[in-house]
Amino acid sequence: MNRSNTFKLLAGYFFYECGRAMYFVLVTWYLYQWTENALYTGLFVSFGFIPGLLSNVIFGVLVDRYNRKKLATFAGGISIVILTILWGTFLTSWIHPWYIILTHMILQTTGSLFRPSLQALVAEESKREELPRIFSLSGSATISGSLCGAGIGGILSSFLTMPLSLLIVIFCYSGALIVISCLSYTPDPDRKSEHAFFKEICSGFKYLHAHTMLYGLFVMMMLGQLTFHTTLGFLSVYTNDYLKQSALVYGALDVTFSAGGIIAGLLGAWWWRQMQNQLAVYALFTMAAGLIMAGALPYLGTAFAGIFLIGIGTSIVRALLQSVQQLATDRKFHGRMASFRMLCNQASVVLTAPMFGWAASANGANYVFLLLAIPSSLGLVWAWFQSKHPQFREITSKTA
Repeated sequence: MNRSNTFKLLAGYFFYECGRAMYFVLVTWYLYQWTENALYTGLFVSFGFIPGLLSNVIFGVLVDRYNRKKLATFAGGISIVILTILWGTFLTSWIHPWYIILTHMILQTTGSLFRPSLQALVAEESKREELPRIFSLSGSATISGSLCGAGIGGILSSFLTMPLSLLIVIFCYSGALIVISCLSYTPDPDRKSEHAFFKEICSGFKYLHAHTMLYGLFVMMMLGQLTFHTTLGFLSVYTNDYLKQSALVYGALDVTFSAGGIIAGLLGAWWWRQMQNQLAVYALFTMAAGLIMAGALPYLGTAFAGIFLIGIGTSIVRALLQSVQQLATDRKFHGRMASFRMLCNQASVVLTAPMFGWAASANGANYVFLLLAIPSSLGLVWAWFQSKHPQFREITSKTA
């Protein structure tokens, strides 16, 4: 991938994630302040991923068959339309908690097309040895956008009305759409398939079944994504209910979470070189330690330190293991494997978020972090066994 395209890609990731994080901070804070019920937060996080349980399988084939740039711009355009409708409901005071949840469901679905399209485009346009570097840079751009969006969202939630704040969110999404539409990209003609759509779906499952190492990668990335999305989803409840702090502190915690992700992105290549086949073991340990710190001690300093460690651990798991997955996958199946990965990630959130919402309502928001520490600790054992897999050792032994 040339320098101009890399810059446009990183800018697209930055603007998209800045808008997404800003929207998430604004909406989750508003929803909890309005309803005063953490169960709605759990439903918001869980229901947002329900459409992806079906659409991810379809989107994977679309990404492998059709123009990936056009798919990403289509998804970005739909996101802008949906956010504009949400802005209109706030402007006219027709808002309802279920309108917010429905909007989130559609935005999560468009994100399930946007991200795999760009990830597969990168894998198609880049040399294999460049992928760890490109994905680390993409991770840094994504989390830098998240840091800016979270910080701005925390400030906006304190000083501006929701309609004005959502206009800024729409502006960020529009910036991402413009930048991605300017990418120079010619689809590989070898990707065209004469097979029926259903056969393409089946061939993706057959490929996954024949490459068992991918199952292990999906489990570890699922734990990273589950922790990532649940932490973001319940951070507003945690700040208000457990730490007894304001929206500004919520925004600061979200920024700290994103700052951990930026550090992880900058250290990605170094982490790969130093840890090699143990890279997931140490990342999951960092994540579990942060969860225990945030959940066990009701002190502001401990909360910031724990959230920072969670940001580092989840980002390393997501970015570096995604690079391993792309290196282990045949180019013809990048889209389908990316969508299968997202299917696992989103299914875990759908199944657990209502339980976390109930736990936060009944026992306190800190129990969300303590409950997350259990699968993360079990993931350490899984990661240790995965580190012994011959193909995993071969891929991670290559210098990033």
